[in-house]
Amino acid sequence: MWDKFVQFIKEYDLSRVMQLVRTIDWHKLLTNPIVIGVTIGFLGFTIYKKRLKPLVLTLSLIAFIFLVQLVTPQGSEYVPKEKIFMFIGGGIGLAILNIYIFFFHD
Repeated sequence: MWDKFVQFIKEYDLSRVMQLVRTIDWHKLLTNPIVIGVTIGFLGFTIYKKRLKPLVLTLSLIAFIFLVQLVTPQGSEYVPKEKIFMFIGGGIGLAILNIYIFFFHD
């Protein structure tokens, strides 16, 4: 598995990354007991220790993956400008939230 990861990094290709993101089976991933356990453990730890920064960063990365999956076309389709604007707006919103949390929030 590590060799596949290293090979993937060596052959970094944006279209391949987009294909990988599109092929994620969210239902299967979210019903996996390991994912549920890690998620509950991470949320419990961050809430108990009052660590807001790792929690916001993790949730922002998940939201960004959903944005990318929502906007990327299937194959060589045309991307409507509404989706592009939604991606830009969502990305700017996530960036502003993270900048505020990391630099201005106590």
